[in-house]
Order: sequence, then structure tokens, then C-alpha cells
Amino acid sequence: MQILKISLYGINGERRDVDFKPSQVNIITGASKKGKSSLIDIIEYCLGASECTVAEGYIRKTVSWYALLLQLSDVQVFIARAAPVSKYKSNSACHMLIEKSVIMPEAYELKKSDNINGVVEFLTRKIGIPEQVTEVPKEQTRSSFNIDFNHSIYYLFQGQDEVAAKRTLFHRQSEPYIPQTIKDTLPFFMGAADNTRFSEMAKLRNLRREKNKVIKRIQEIDSIKGEGLKKGFNLLAEASSIGIYKGEHTLSDDELLVELRRLNNWIPSNTENDDFDEEKLSKLQKQYDSLKELKRSLRYRINAAKEYAGSIHGYESELNEQSYRLQSIGIYKNFSTSSACPICEVEHENTNKVENLILSSIESLDNKLENISRNKPRINSYLESLKSEDVKLAEDIKKVRTSIDVLKNQELSIIKKEMLGDKRSRVVGRISLYLEGIEWSRDTIPLQNKLKILGDQIDELEKKLDPETLKEVLESQLSCVAVDMTNWARELKLEHCENPIRLDISKLTVVAETPNGRTPLYRMGSGENWVGYHLITYLALAKWFIKQKRPVCNFIVFDQPTQVYFPSDKAVLGKLEEIKKDEDRQAVKKMFKWIFKVVSELNPDLQVIITDHADIDEEWFQNAIVDKKWRGDNALIPKHWYSHLKNS
Repeated sequence: MQILKISLYGINGERRDVDFKPSQVNIITGASKKGKSSLIDIIEYCLGASECTVAEGYIRKTVSWYALLLQLSDVQVFIARAAPVSKYKSNSACHMLIEKSVIMPEAYELKKSDNINGVVEFLTRKIGIPEQVTEVPKEQTRSSFNIDFNHSIYYLFQGQDEVAAKRTLFHRQSEPYIPQTIKDTLPFFMGAADNTRFSEMAKLRNLRREKNKVIKRIQEIDSIKGEGLKKGFNLLAEASSIGIYKGEHTLSDDELLVELRRLNNWIPSNTENDDFDEEKLSKLQKQYDSLKELKRSLRYRINAAKEYAGSIHGYESELNEQSYRLQSIGIYKNFSTSSACPICEVEHENTNKVENLILSSIESLDNKLENISRNKPRINSYLESLKSEDVKLAEDIKKVRTSIDVLKNQELSIIKKEMLGDKRSRVVGRISLYLEGIEWSRDTIPLQNKLKILGDQIDELEKKLDPETLKEVLESQLSCVAVDMTNWARELKLEHCENPIRLDISKLTVVAETPNGRTPLYRMGSGENWVGYHLITYLALAKWFIKQKRPVCNFIVFDQPTQVYFPSDKAVLGKLEEIKKDEDRQAVKKMFKWIFKVVSELNPDLQVIITDHADIDEEWFQNAIVDKKWRGDNALIPKHWYSHLKNS
């Protein structure tokens, strides 16, 4: 996969294209602050980066969509991704076209037809990354993860702050967790872990499970053999205790097996009707509850009647006592024969009114005594009838309670019988398993043969998938890569090139294998060496990926590899003459010439894009320059896109 075009769709509806040539070195030369370093950010964003890292400025203020046109082996792919809206780091909206020859869409044609996850899934499949999971050693706690397209980008870019770094080698290596991710995925991209490793590891797990099953079955048979028929006699005793065996216990081995096989055919008896009438019990329970409620109501009525009778009796006693008192003072006699006061026997004014009042009270008292005497028998009769009803209710409750108890005892008996039946069934089941085991024990040879076959298959896969084997393969592959690294270091005359140069995957750096031990990149001296070793590492890995047909894109982007020769504050036109030392001018020229040579050797499988200050005034270099030179008003963003912003 190589890059044909980087396009920016402006908010103003215009489109800015930067075209690239496949299979060649493409150079974008220009001054500072023209947008050169943003190209890597734009490419990464369109290929699925989680965040848009384009610097704040005119690009972010004027662009609505970032886009790439890619050339794959069989089709062209156009990927446009919407710019993040204000205060957001990214935008998942994507517009993707897959055609033999894509016609670049206009700005008004862009719409969300996919999301960035769909783009990454497509690219993962398209460049040939199979379902692959990283392997984590047992003693480590980090989680495995699926390898996808995003894990291949570490070998595609070298930003301005990366290409001359002495302590980091790969793209984004300085970010948290990225170093371990590179270590976990590089064996796959190198080919140490081939494409079938994931499926073969799943096959190994299945074989191990099958082996454990066979071993367990053999152990069960061996256990039966070891106990002889002791277990069979125990089962016979157990069958006797629950009533399904009533014969002798002093049997020979053959007689035991005969009896056990007979018991194995035991069938539960269905002659007894064990149906329990749950509906009847429910009805009786409801009747019982109803009678209890009636009895509680009747008790309340009896108590109320008794209380009423008691109050009548007290009232009658009070009236009688008052009557006795009047009789004792002879008031009735005096009252009937004299007009004087019946109490003081003196004539008073209004004597007739008092007499009438007293007479009325006496008459009322007399009537009340008469009414009480008349109603008292009826109250007593009512109370007796309630007591009789209470006795009858008590007898009915007792009868219903007795019926309920009978039914519950019947239910308990049935439950016990069912439990016994279940127990008998379980014993018969165990007898069946035992007899089946006796049959197994006759011959375990087929199981032993199967175990051997499984063991051989597991040994073969374990050897193939052994992490140590994987490590050895990776070391061997890195040694092959080291041959190119060493040769190219000597061609560029980098320091320490007299020693073998190789990639140290454990530390993610370049080392020189010296007689005194390894010299890592950060101890290799000047910035020229750091840039040189970054370049040879990336191109050596690219050559390996191409030759081994590994699923990694066929382009690399280097941002300002000559920065150590062209300090940005002094470089104006990027001419070699602006470099003071002649040896540095020769080094810059040699570096570019060497990149052109490697790309030519790998043609048509590698594309290199270089953004730089350098502008070597020679035909081979000028022919590689794409787009107008980004100096003066020429830049990634056309001036008229942002001039109004500048004036506002």
C-alpha cells in the first residue's frame, strides 16, 4: 500500500491536493512553518489514529476534511476523515471509496459513510493481517490483544522529533505503553509468529482438553480394577438396606455380577395408588379456618351478652335499694293521706308541684323495675343459646382438625415412599454405572493408543509454538536484518560501523556488537549518527517486510532527516551551500543518494516520502520534488484560505 495523494478539503469548499509518485522517493522541500511536519499527522489521522495531532494553527482553522488516496495491489482506496469539531480531539466520521481508479470527490460529496473503526478493520483485512493475538508469558499479568493495522504504523513514520532521537528508535515509542506494544507485535510483523499460529494455539488447547479426558477415563478404569469387586459387594449391601435385594450376601464373584445385573433391571412398583388428594386437604383447611373465624365471632357475642346481663342486674339492684329506702320511711302512706310536705309534714307554698314531681319519679321507678323483671328471662335465654352454638362449633372444629391430620399423615407417608423410591433408583443407577465400568476394565488398549496419538500431536505443536522457539526464530530474523544494517552503516560511514550493527528488540534500540559488549544508540555519538541509524533501521525493516511479504504498508515518511545539518533558524533556501562544513554537505548528499539507491533496489515495492529543508540543486534531487517548493507564499495551506483570518 502506497500513497498517491494527500488532500485537504477546506471549509471554503475548495480542495488542496499534494500528489505523490508510487515506488519512488518523493521530496517535499520548504521552509519552516509551511506544514511539512503536519503531513505525518494527517496520514496517521486518516489511517485510524485515535486523536488528530495536527498542530493548532491555519490547518485546523481552515480544513473540514483530511483525505488520503492509497494505491493497493488491486484497487485504489480513498479515505476522508472529518476534522474534529471544536474542543474535541477526533472525529469518527469517514467517507471511504474503493474502486479500480478513484475519482476524487468534491467537498459537497463528502458525507459520513463509515466510521474510523470500519476503516481500520478494512485496512487490517486488506493488507493481510489474520486473526492474531499477542502472547503474554505466564509470569506476566498484562492482557493479550488482537493485532490490527494500527500496530504496523510504528515502522512507517519518523517525525521531526524522532528521526534524530538518541534514546528512542520507533515512531511513538516515547508514549506510554507503546514500547511494550511494539515488543509484543514485532514478532508477528517480522514473521517469527506465522499466520497460522493463532489457529494452531487453539488446536493445541483442544488437544490438551481431549488428552485430559482420556487420562481421566483411564484413571477411572484403573480405580475399578484396583478395588476388584469390593465396590460391587458394597452396592449389594446398600440395595439390601433399601429393600430391593433380599437374597444372600455370601456370593461368589460371578454370582455377585448376576445379582447386580438383575438389580440393574429393577423397575419401581406402580401397584399402589399413591395419589394424594391435595384438593380435599385444601377444602378442609379452608373449612377449618372458616369455623375458627365463626367461633371467634361467637365468643365475642357471648362476652357482649354476658356484659349486658351483668349491667341489667346492677341496675335492678340499684332500683330495688332505692325502693326499699322509700318504703322504710313510710313515704307512700303519708303521701297518699296528707297535703303537707311528706318529708317535714309542714304546709309549704307550691306544695302540689313537689308532690307531683315525687309522684312522677316514684311511678317511673316502679315501671323500670317492672320492665327489668319482664326482660330478664329473655336475656338469659339468649345467652344460653349462644353457649350451645359455641359447643357445637367446637365439636365441628375438632372433627375437621382430625380429618386434616389424617390427610397430612397420608401425605407424609407418600413423601417417605417417594424418597425411598428415589433412593432405590439412585442405587440402581450406581449399579448400572458400576457394571458399565466393569465392561471398560476389560480393555483399555484403545484408550492408551488414543492417548499416545494425542501426546504426539501435542508434543509436535508445543515444539512448534514454544515461546523459546519463537524467540530463537526472531533472533535469527533480526540477524538477517542486521546484515543490511551493518552494510548500510558502513556505506554511510557511521561511527561504530566497523562492528556488527543490529536491532536490540528487548531495549528497542540499535546496538553495535563490540568486543567489549554492546554499544547502544545513545552512546554512539553525534546527531548525524543517530539520524543515520534511524534511517538504516527503518529501511532494513522495510526491505525485510517486502522480501518476506509481511503485512506492513510499503511506504515510509521521514520528516526533516537533515535537521542536524540544516538548523532551521539559519536555513533559508535549503541549498547545500548554506551548510558550513564541506564534510557535512557531502554527508547530506550521500544520505539522499543512499536512500534513492535503496528505493531503486526495492522498486516497485517501496515508496519513501521525505519532507525537508534541503533543496539540492542537482537533477536527480529536483526530479524527486513533488508539489511546488513550500517557500514564500507556497505551503500546504493556500494563502487565500487563511488570509481573511489573518486580517480579522
